[in-house]
Amino acid sequence: MLEQHKKWLRNPKEGRQAVFKQVDLSGANLEGAKLQKSVFSGCNLSRAILRGANLIQADLFAVDFTKADLTNALLIRADLRGAELRGARLNGANLQEADFRGGSMILAGGKTVTFGSSNLSGSDMEDVIAEKANLTGANLSGAFLSNANLAYSQLNGADLSESEMDNAMLAGANMENCNLSNSNLKGADLTGSNLSGATIDGADLKGASLQGANLEGVNLSDDQAKSMPTEKTRESTPLPPSLKTILEKHFKWVASNGSAGERADLHEMDLSNMDLSDCALSGANMRGCNLTKTNMRGAQMVMTDLSNCTLVGVDMSYSVMEGVNLTRSNLTDANLKCAMITAVDLKGPDGKPMGKKWPANLAAARFTNANLSEADMTEANLMDADFTGANLEGAVMTNAIIEDAKFDQK
Repeated sequence: MLEQHKKWLRNPKEGRQAVFKQVDLSGANLEGAKLQKSVFSGCNLSRAILRGANLIQADLFAVDFTKADLTNALLIRADLRGAELRGARLNGANLQEADFRGGSMILAGGKTVTFGSSNLSGSDMEDVIAEKANLTGANLSGAFLSNANLAYSQLNGADLSESEMDNAMLAGANMENCNLSNSNLKGADLTGSNLSGATIDGADLKGASLQGANLEGVNLSDDQAKSMPTEKTRESTPLPPSLKTILEKHFKWVASNGSAGERADLHEMDLSNMDLSDCALSGANMRGCNLTKTNMRGAQMVMTDLSNCTLVGVDMSYSVMEGVNLTRSNLTDANLKCAMITAVDLKGPDGKPMGKKWPANLAAARFTNANLSEADMTEANLMDADFTGANLEGAVMTNAIIEDAKFDQK
């Protein structure tokens, strides 16, 4: 079946998709197997060896991965609803946009079994990449998540008690009502995260960054508050009243999906050294703007036109730029750490997905000496872009177009 699946991936008319439903494959050695888009729903893969396996978009619904070895496995957009991952090894695995919520399964004989959110308690997830993963209600108690990248993930209602999350990236994550009691968050980046209603009794927040985080209903102890770094205020050029008016109308336009307010037309404006951090700039026309050393940290710029812009020294860290247009822009010395520069799912007038994506366009853009560490450029157009001297540590370029792009020779 695995051989047939390889053929199917090359040409669906020749091979056959691998379908293993409710099969006992405990202890199986599938190291490095090419299993993208395969079906393993309801299977027993406890203690199985799946190191480096390709499970992109695989159906892993309600699979038992207890103590399985998934080190460096690719689980991008995998369906892991109801999966049992207690004690599994996920070091270095890529779980981007994977779904760990609960669900139901109809067994042979018509019996319906309902599964809760995935159990990852005690699992080893050091250095895991799980940007935009859906871990709503998941059990991650006692999990090892040191240096993990969980930026913009859904962790609302999750149990992270007694977990090890030192130096973890949690910027923009939704952690509403999650349990962080007695967890280790030393040096973690929680910039712009939603922690409203979270339980943090006994959590170690020494050196953790909570800039822009929603802490409604969270009771920081005196020791926790003192242990966090003090953010330095950046000197910025004040926003002119006319610009404030334009942005206010644009915020209404974004919030109402275009039914109120007015789309911002800022093309060729000088916005250098201004503070536009956390601004809702999605869909704005900013073509040809001067944004030298502008603070755009955490800004929402979905499908924003930033083509032919001067963005030297700009701070776009932790920003969301799905479907953005950065063609021929100069981003020398820019900070794009943990920025989301991926494709956006297009939706119709009724708000429903159309099944099409609009990729981010970075063609012929200059990123000389820019910081793109942990940035996500999945499916982006990077043709002719210049990354000479750029920091690309941990950056993701899955399915990106890199034809004629310039990188440092290593």
